[in-house]
Parts: sequence; C-alpha cells; structure tokens
Amino acid sequence: MELRYWLTRGALVGLIVLGIGGRILMRVIAHMEHRPLFVFTVQGTLTVVLTGTVAGLFAGFIYYLASRFLRVPWQRTAVFIGICELVSWRGVHGLLPLPQLMFMGLALIYLVIIDTMGRRMHS
Repeated sequence: MELRYWLTRGALVGLIVLGIGGRILMRVIAHMEHRPLFVFTVQGTLTVVLTGTVAGLFAGFIYYLASRFLRVPWQRTAVFIGICELVSWRGVHGLLPLPQLMFMGLALIYLVIIDTMGRRMHS
C-alpha cells in the first residue's frame, strides 16, 4: 500500500510541478533568451509533461526506499534530496548556467513538496 501511495503521489506531483511547471519554465527561458515565444508543438509538450511524470514516479520510489530504511527524518530528507538532485543535475548539466539553476530550483521545489508530504505522513 505504501509503495503505491508514493508512486502515485510522486507521479501526480511530478505531472504538475515537473511536467507542467517545466514546460512553463521552458517558455520563460525562451523569452529570456529572445527566442520565438509561440513555437509550440503538442508532441513537445506531451514529451515534457510525460518526462516530468516519470521523473516524479522515480522520485516517489526513491522516497519510499528512503522512508523504509532511514527512520530519522533529517537523514531521509538528506538522502532523498541528494540522490534526486544528482539525477536532476545529470539532466541539465549541458544547459547555460541560469537555466540550469532555474531547473534545479524547480526540482528542489518538487522535492520539498514530496518531503513535506512524507513528514506529515510519518508524524
């Protein structure tokens, strides 16, 4: 039951924060870099949203594992955020510094939401 809970929560929050939020952030970056704002494809949007959902699913699984093996909340948080931010860094390391920072910040927002949900559940 708990595994299904974290996979579902991770994927749903990932869909909203990483998927939809990532697509919005891409538009913001395009505006900052003076690129055309209205280049929009359904396939591109679906790819970004699906990737965010899958990343959320993966992060939910990581949180589940961390909560199973680490009972001290700060240790669980540190391991969860550390692993997920390293994976995120791998995905954005080829970008310019400001977009890197923006996407890493978006990932951190997602991770804080998931960790907060976990802390409320375990208290």
